[in-house]
Amino acid sequence: SILLAGSAFTTMLPAHAQPMMGEMGMHHDEGRMHERMSKHWEKRQAELKGKLHLTAAQEAAWTAFVDGMKVPGKPLAQTMDRDALAKLNTPERIKKMNAVHEANLAAMQTHIKQRTEATRTFYNQLSTEQKKVFDAETLQETSHRKGKRD
Repeated sequence: SILLAGSAFTTMLPAHAQPMMGEMGMHHDEGRMHERMSKHWEKRQAELKGKLHLTAAQEAAWTAFVDGMKVPGKPLAQTMDRDALAKLNTPERIKKMNAVHEANLAAMQTHIKQRTEATRTFYNQLSTEQKKVFDAETLQETSHRKGKRD
C-alpha cells in the first residue's frame, strides 16, 4: 500500500515539480524499494500464517488471499512524459495531466477492490478464534503505518 501510494503521489505531481522532489531526497530507487517492500510483505504474511494455525482445508483460501494481496510487479500508475507535456500549451497540458490522473486513480481503485475482495473471501474462511488473530494482526499493521507502535 505504501509503495502504491508513493508511486501514485510521484506521478500525480506536475512534471516540473518532480526534479525538485529528487533534490529534496524524496525521489527513490523504485526497484530497490519495491524489492524491500516485497520482502517485508512476505515476512509479515509468513508471520500471520503461523499465528493463524491454518487447517489443511484453509490452505487454498490462504493461497488465494496471498495472491490477491500481492503488490503488482510494475507500478499501477502511468508516468507523465515530460517532453510530450512541454510541447503542449497550458490547457492541453492540464487536460493530459487530468487524463493520466484519472487513469491512475482507476487503476488504484481496481487494485484496492481486488485486495478488499481477497481479504473478505479469506476472512470468511476463518474460525472465530482465527478472526480475532487476523483482526489484531492487521490492526497492528495499520497502526505501524500511522506511527503507533505497540
